[in-house]
Amino acid sequence: MASTLWYLYILTKKRFIKRFLWAKTDREYTIPPKRFRKIPPVVEYPERCISCGACEGSCPSSAIEMVYFQDHRKKLPKIDVGACIGCGNCVESCPTKVLEIGSLREETLSLPWNVPKYRYFVIDEELCVNCGSCKGVCPVDAINYDGNNYRIDVNSCIGCERCVEACPVLDAIRIYDEKILSEKFELCFNIKFKRMVKEEERGEVIPEVPRIVKGLCIRCENCVDVCPGIIDLKNYKVLECTRCGRCIEVCPTGAMRIGEVSRISKIKDRCYIIEEDRCIGCRICYRVCSVGAIDISWDTRLPYINPEKCVRCGVCYRECPVEAISLTDTENSLKLYRLRKTRDYFESMVSNDLDQISRKYVQLKSDLLEFAQGKVEEKIEKDDSHAP
Repeated sequence: MASTLWYLYILTKKRFIKRFLWAKTDREYTIPPKRFRKIPPVVEYPERCISCGACEGSCPSSAIEMVYFQDHRKKLPKIDVGACIGCGNCVESCPTKVLEIGSLREETLSLPWNVPKYRYFVIDEELCVNCGSCKGVCPVDAINYDGNNYRIDVNSCIGCERCVEACPVLDAIRIYDEKILSEKFELCFNIKFKRMVKEEERGEVIPEVPRIVKGLCIRCENCVDVCPGIIDLKNYKVLECTRCGRCIEVCPTGAMRIGEVSRISKIKDRCYIIEEDRCIGCRICYRVCSVGAIDISWDTRLPYINPEKCVRCGVCYRECPVEAISLTDTENSLKLYRLRKTRDYFESMVSNDLDQISRKYVQLKSDLLEFAQGKVEEKIEKDDSHAP
């Protein structure tokens, strides 16, 4: 009863009635906050867009699609208004800053952040031929050379896949995503659980102790968790192994590996050849080829390319000081290689035969001289004994 009387008292006060009749929103509530985001994002500077697709790759709701625009003669992001959730990933991942949502770009410009993405790229150092093609096409300089191998900076990479397209070797740049990571982590957990309850006893499955490819290892420690032996990830070595193969099964990037790997070229219809009439025999191409695709001719002592080993990386082409290397059809290159190989075979065969004949001749000549000398000495001694 007392509370009801108190409310009646407040409602009948002159000040309350005045505020109620003249009610309006305070001005500070009408000013948008600094982090106000527009939905969807806006393409502010389409002429600066490099069509890298980083925004499309970072969008968790698949609201962005790269579509070709005739007016700009390139692909630009097309944003689905209904699917956009205003997360701002596209703005943060754009390397040229052509997208904007309110003041998001202004707020994150000076802050350290990783480019949001759902796919990650790593370079397989055992397949990489160090041609530098990936670094040359990267629009954000996310690929660096450490003196031995090329590395991709995961924090700077925008996932445009230009490096994958430019790489001449199949699977030399590997891609893994959140789905693969989730599946491998779940598999790792199941293996550990079965081992804890002693439901799994596995013998030797793989023929040899696996090795760790440093460039592919992301240090997720799945291999360490499932290994019944000892794995030293700090030094990338398998110290004790039962050859169960579980580490290979749970590795999301293929860093745990057994056996030899072969480099397979993605380009099949074209190959490089060395024009002998322009070659000066410096053999720079022979020294820079990392796949052993260049041999030295017995006949001309000039280098020539084996199309079956060549991965079409173009290092020899770029390093040649006299531009004696050109690109032609693989069929023509293969014909030239077989012709040169056949001539080299006969040349080496003749050379070896001549070498063996020469050695036999020298040996025979030496034997004849020794025999003749012995006979002469014997004759002289005989004559001396019959002398008066």
